[in-house]
Amino acid sequence: MKMTQNTECSIEELAAEVVRLGRELERAAHAVCLGGNSRDVGYASRTLRRLAERDPFDAGNKASIEAIAGIIQADLRSEVRGVERRFFETYYDDLGQHGEVRECPIYSDRGEKLLALQNIFARFMESRAATLDRVAAERAVMRLLSM
Repeated sequence: MKMTQNTECSIEELAAEVVRLGRELERAAHAVCLGGNSRDVGYASRTLRRLAERDPFDAGNKASIEAIAGIIQADLRSEVRGVERRFFETYYDDLGQHGEVRECPIYSDRGEKLLALQNIFARFMESRAATLDRVAAERAVMRLLSM
């Protein structure tokens, strides 16, 4: 029988990562003044303040946190300064490179910072979902064991 080492993070480690990313997200959003208008700025600020206060799992925050993705997207669209065509390799064989040319947006300096913010947000959402999944799995196991 082959034994493998379990290298999964504990729930505590997963939750700590979510809290850390939430604080990082709030700092990055504050640095770029997230929100294209006063309503979005206030909404984002209130939502992200809860993350800065280390509360990323409040069920009441779910819709607010998901709305941040839309605010980031709207801000990114406003920061496109142009478009350039780039070649993307799809595969390589005996005949050489094969690929396609795609149009890629060129962003302002603020747009580049928003892209970094979007990356932090994606990591936050993935970590948050993984933590909630692990908690749900442990609850399911406990229910099975109590049958």
